[in-house]
This record gives sequence, structure tokens and C-alpha cells, in this order.
Amino acid sequence: MELFFDLPVELRPRLKKPYGKLYPGDHPTVVDQIKKHLDESLVIAVGDVTTYNLFKAGVRPRLCFVDQYTKRSAVSKAISAVTSRTDYVNIYVKNPAGMISSEMVLATKEALASPEKHICICVDGEEDLATIPVIALCDIGSRVLYGQPDEGLVCVTVTEEKKEEMNGMLKVIFTEKNAKSIKTDDPVCKELKNALKSELDEFIADVF
Repeated sequence: MELFFDLPVELRPRLKKPYGKLYPGDHPTVVDQIKKHLDESLVIAVGDVTTYNLFKAGVRPRLCFVDQYTKRSAVSKAISAVTSRTDYVNIYVKNPAGMISSEMVLATKEALASPEKHICICVDGEEDLATIPVIALCDIGSRVLYGQPDEGLVCVTVTEEKKEEMNGMLKVIFTEKNAKSIKTDDPVCKELKNALKSELDEFIADVF
């Protein structure tokens, strides 16, 4: 059963604030400034434009998330040509806009535990919220890079405190109140609601 989690209203203002250090300016310039400080084996890129600019600067992220869109519009052919990787292991998941899917979270956990050095999670939907689970699940010392719309590039140096912050957000998100499933979308059916709760409990045990 696939679970999809709505983002609670109380967490939405938090998403507007950078999770790490914000580097103002256009992405190519910022990447050129910081690439010498990046260990490729610890770099995680979230978003097509961020991923594109890292590759163009010669940085090959350990893990990247792309959905072929930026600001709800399809990326250019030039960006798609660079972010569509035949030299990476590609994992395909569904994740609707404004939500976090169990499929994306579990694929993220699998990718981070994999011995493969280069993995791309290709999202059917939207990858923006991947920053929350990937920071929660990745190793301390990882660098998670993503774009802050119309402001610049954010670089999160993952610490224990940052992981705890993201885990706290996930525990607010991963609740029965926020969970939906394409197989259990009838709220008046007790049997289906019980199935949803059982699947939610199993999913949380897998993640945490």
C-alpha cells in the first residue's frame, strides 16, 4: 500500500526558511564558490537546477533528486540532458506536489544504505519536500544542497541537531491524520481505515 502524507498547516511557514546556510545569487556562481569545499561522496542534491549546476561545475553528487520541473514548469532540454543520468542508478518513485510519499522516503533510505556510489531518485510529481527525509536519514557530515526560490542556493551541513530537527518534523507529518492512500480513500469504511493504520505503523517502523 502506498501512503501519501499531507504537509500540516503548522509546518508550512518552516519551509520558507532555509534549513542551512543560504548563498545568495545565481546557482552557477554559488556552486563555483563552494565546490572546493565539497566532498562528492557526501553531496546530496535536491532539485533539477541544483543537480544541473553541480554536474556542470564538475561535482558528481552521491545522491540527487530530480522531477524534470522547476517552479512548476518543465525544465529546459539543456537541463534535462544533463540531469537524465545513464551513468547513475536511477530509482523511480511517485510523490505528489505538496506531499511526502512513503515510496520516496523508503527509496531515499534504500539509496543512502546502498553501496552504489551514484544514485538518482527520479520523481513523478514533485521532489521539493525530499529535503526533510533526506536530512533526517543521511549520515552526519553530509552536505544537502537545494534551491531557495528567487534567493539562492542552500547548503545544509548535516549535524546530529539538524537530523533531530528533521526527525521531529517527520513525526508531525507521519500521522494518521495526515496519511492518505489510493487504496484506502473511503473515510467511512472501518476496514480500510484499519488497513491504513496498520500500513502507517509498519511504515514508521521501517523509517525510524
